[in-house]
Amino acid sequence: MPVRRFQLLAFEDIMLLQPGLLEEGSLHWLLCRYAALLFPDWLFVGWRGESSTGRPAWPAPTLMGLALLRYSEVGMSRAASLRRLKQDAQWRSALRLPWSVEPPDDHTMRDFEAFLRSEHPAARVPRILLVFEHWTRLSLELGVMGEEPVPVIDSTPMWCYGAVLGTVNLLGEGLRSLAKRWARARHVPLTQVATEWEMPLLLAKSTKGYFEGTDWSDVTARSAVLEQLVELVTRGVTFVQEWLDDVRENKHLPLARRCRNLLRVVDEDLETTEDGTLEVVRRTTSDRLISLTDPEAQHFRKSKSKVCQGFKLHVLGDALSGLILSLDVTPGGDHDSTQAHPLIKRAKALYEHLLEVLADAAYGGMPVRREVLEGVGVILLAPPVKSSRKGSGKADIHIDFATMEATCSGGVSTTMWTPATQNGEATVAFKWSKGSESECTCRGECLVHKPRKKKDGRQGPPSRRVVLHPQEQELRAVRANWERSEIRERYRQRSQGERLINEMTRRGARRANAWGLDSARLQAYCIAAVNNLKLLARQLAEDGIERLRAA
Repeated sequence: MPVRRFQLLAFEDIMLLQPGLLEEGSLHWLLCRYAALLFPDWLFVGWRGESSTGRPAWPAPTLMGLALLRYSEVGMSRAASLRRLKQDAQWRSALRLPWSVEPPDDHTMRDFEAFLRSEHPAARVPRILLVFEHWTRLSLELGVMGEEPVPVIDSTPMWCYGAVLGTVNLLGEGLRSLAKRWARARHVPLTQVATEWEMPLLLAKSTKGYFEGTDWSDVTARSAVLEQLVELVTRGVTFVQEWLDDVRENKHLPLARRCRNLLRVVDEDLETTEDGTLEVVRRTTSDRLISLTDPEAQHFRKSKSKVCQGFKLHVLGDALSGLILSLDVTPGGDHDSTQAHPLIKRAKALYEHLLEVLADAAYGGMPVRREVLEGVGVILLAPPVKSSRKGSGKADIHIDFATMEATCSGGVSTTMWTPATQNGEATVAFKWSKGSESECTCRGECLVHKPRKKKDGRQGPPSRRVVLHPQEQELRAVRANWERSEIRERYRQRSQGERLINEMTRRGARRANAWGLDSARLQAYCIAAVNNLKLLARQLAEDGIERLRAA
C-alpha cells in the first residue's frame, strides 16, 4: 500500500502563525523541528507504504511521534492519546498534522506497536530497541552526558496489567472465561454451554459467590470445594479438546492456551495431603501462574515485607545528566544481577568510555562481577556480599594463598587442604588436625569450632573443615577495597541514580498498560526514549544548530 500523502505543516509556518506554541527546548519543538534527524527511513523498513497498491498507510514518523507524546506527561491509554490529538494544537503542531486530517484510529496504532515489537530485518533486534539506541547515540554525540558521568544500574517492580487471582478464583474464573470463549467460537449463548457441560457455575457472578455458605477456614470444606473445581475444570477442558476441530481454526490457539493454563494451575497450586484432602500449596515458585490474562507475570519480593506481582524493570544510565543508556523488562522472578552483563554490554556499545558502574548489594556477588569485568571490561562498584553468620566467620580466617596456609581467629594454623566443590565450581577446603581445638584461644567462637549437627538433630563434634569460596581471593580483595574511604566517597553518588527510576515511574512505568512482557518492554522503551529526547531537546536549544552540524 502507498504512504498516505497530506500536506505537512512547515515548522516556520507553525512558528509564524502561533508564536510560542512550541516552546524551544521542549519535546514538541524537537519532534517538529528535527523530524528528519529523529526518524530516518532505515529505522522503519518494512512498515506499510512500500507498495504502490492498497489503501494509503500512515507514515511511520507520525505514528512514532504520537507514541512518544502518549508518554510525554504521566502516561495515558491509547484511546486517550488519540482523543488528545483531535483537540490539542500543540500535539498537532509537534506532528505537523493539519486540522483537516483525522487522527489515526486505534487499530492502526495497535498494528504499529506490533511492528515496533517485531525484529528489524537487518539488525536482528526488536525495532523499538534500534529506535531507542539511535536516539541515545544522538544524545551522546551532542554532549547530553557530561565528561564525568556517574553510571548507575538499578531495578524496580513493574506491576502487570492482568488481574492477579488466588487459586480458587483462578480455577473458577478461568473455567468461566473458557466457556465464554467456547460460546463465542460456536456462536451460541453461554446458557447453552452451561447446559451442555452441566455446570451451573458458568452462570454465576463469582466463584466464591457460587459456593456461598462454605466455611473457608475449615480444611474439609475447603478441600471439598477444590475437588469439585478440579473435577469441573477437567471436564470442561476435556470437552473443549475433544470438539476443538468443530470450531474455526483461528479459534484453536486461544482455546488451547486457556486449557493449558487451567491444567497448569491444577498441577502447580494443588497437592494431596497425607490424610487425602486437597489443599493449596504453601510455597512460592518463580514460574507459578498468577494470572490467566497475563501468564508471564510472576510473584516476587522487593523486600522481606513487600510482595509484588508482575515484571521487573532494569535501568542503566547516568545519575548526573539523567540520560538512560540501556534498559530491559524481565519476569519478576529474575534476580537483579542477571541483567547486569547484558545491560552493561549494550551501554558499552553506545558509550565506549564506560569503565565503572555503581550498583547496590544485589549486584555484589563475585560471579556477576567477574562476568562483567571479563566480558566487557567494566568494574561493578557495589557492596560485597556479607557473611550471614554472626560473630567470627570465614572472613576472620587469615589465608596465605602463596603458601596455602590458613590460620583461624584463635591462632591455630594448618596447611592441610583438599579439592572441593561449591555450587558446581571447583575450590579448596582447609582441614585442621584432631585435637587442635585445645590450642585455639577463641573458645569455640570461630567458624572452624562451630559444632556440626547430625541428621537426627543431635550436636556432633566440632567442625575442623572450612570450604572456601570459588573466588575467595578475589572476594577478599573486593572486601578490602570496599573499606577504603575514597571508594565509599565515590559510591555515595549512587543515591543520585534514583532519579532514573523516578523519571520512568512518574511517566507510567510503574504499571504495564497492556498484557504480556513484550508490551511492557515496548512501554518502558517509549518512556525512556521520551526522557532522553527531552534532554536532547534542551541541549539543542542551548547549543544551537552549529553543534548539530559539527556532530
